[in-house]
Amino acid sequence: MFLTEDQRSARDLARRFATERVAARAAEIDRDDAFPWDLYGEMAEIGLLGITLPEEFGGAAMDEVSMCLVLEELAAASGTVANAVLLAKLQSELITRAGDDEQRRRLVPAIAAGRRICLIAVTEPNAGTDVSGIGTGAERDGDGWVISGTKAFMTAGAVGDVAVVLARTDPAAGKRGFTTFLVEKSPDGDPSRGFVVGHKDELMGMRGLATAGIVLDGTRVPESAVLGVPGEGLPSVLRSFSNGRIVIASLALGLATGAMQASLAYAQEREAFGRPIGDQQAVQMMLADMATETGAARLLVHHAARLKDQGLPFAAEASMAKLFASDVAVRTASNAVQVHGGFGYTKESTVERIYRDSKLTQIYEGTNQIQRVIIARDALGARRPSPAADRPTVSS
Repeated sequence: MFLTEDQRSARDLARRFATERVAARAAEIDRDDAFPWDLYGEMAEIGLLGITLPEEFGGAAMDEVSMCLVLEELAAASGTVANAVLLAKLQSELITRAGDDEQRRRLVPAIAAGRRICLIAVTEPNAGTDVSGIGTGAERDGDGWVISGTKAFMTAGAVGDVAVVLARTDPAAGKRGFTTFLVEKSPDGDPSRGFVVGHKDELMGMRGLATAGIVLDGTRVPESAVLGVPGEGLPSVLRSFSNGRIVIASLALGLATGAMQASLAYAQEREAFGRPIGDQQAVQMMLADMATETGAARLLVHHAARLKDQGLPFAAEASMAKLFASDVAVRTASNAVQVHGGFGYTKESTVERIYRDSKLTQIYEGTNQIQRVIIARDALGARRPSPAADRPTVSS
C-alpha cells in the first residue's frame, strides 16, 4: 500500500512510541483502570494529539490516513491509549468545524497540548443509537440558556473539564430542534455552574478510559456557549459520528493487528507433539484468516480515509470500515485466545485483554447493526440520488 513520506513518518513515530512507552504499560493500565495521564502528556508533547489539526491551532495538518496509521500502531499496544488519542481528535475536529473563532482558539490548542479534555456528551441512559431520542433540554433564560439532563458512557467523563452537550432546544422542530453547547465542569460541584460527574462505569474492556456519566441540573451557560448554529446540533453531531467511524475502524484494526502479532509469535515459540504449533495446519488456518481479514480491513479503512481527505462523500464507506474492522477485531482476538490455548484465557495473556477491548468497537459510535442499516440504505440509493456505480470504489 502506497504511503507518502508524511504518512510513513506519522506511522513510524507512533510505532516507536507504542513499542518504547505503551506496550510495557498496557497491562498495568488495564489492571488499575486509571487514566494514563503521563502517556497522554507525552503524546501531546510529540504531537500525536493534534496530528490532523491546522498548524495555527498547534497541529501538524496531516491527513486522515496519517491519523489512521497512528491509531493502528497505538491500538496494537493498548486500546485505551489509542482511544485517548481518538477522543482528542474528535473533540478538536468538532470544535474546529462548528465553533466560532473564540471557541476554536480557546479550546483547540489546549486539547492538542493535553491541557484540556473535552467530552462529547450525546449518549443518555435511554438514548444511544437513537440520538434524536435524547431527553436533555435547554431553554433560553435572559441572555443565556439553562440546561438539564443526564448523559451516559462519556469517554473520559470522570476526568474531562469541558463538554460538547447536545440538547433539545425546540421540541416542535423535529431534527432541527437540537443545539450543541460548550459546558464547563462545575468548579465546586454546584450543577448550576457547570456539569458534575455522575455514575462512574467499570468497563469490561478499554479500562482506564475514566468512562462516566455527567449530570446537568439547571446548568446556566451564556449565549457564547452555543457551538455552531442553534437548531443545527443534530446534523453536526451525526457528521462527527461519520468522522469517528473511520478512526474507530482504525483502532479496531490495530487491536486485530496486535492479536495477530501475538499469535504469530506464540505459534512459533510454543511446541506441541515435538514441533511448533505453527506447523499444525489447524493453527495455520486461524493465522491465515487473521492475515487475510486484517489486510482487507486495512484497505476499507484507508479507502474511507482517502475519500474524506479528498472531500468526497464517505459516510457509507466509514460505516463499512467500522463494521468490518470491528468484526475482524473480535474474530481475530477470539482466534488469538484459541491459538494461545489455556494461557490465552489468563490475565497474564495480552490476547485476553485485546479480546475484551475489541468488543467495544462493535458498539460505540453506532452499533454494527445500525452500520448495516446505513450501508443498506446507501446501496439502495435512499440517501443519495446518484447511482453507487458513479462513486469511487476501493480500487479507485
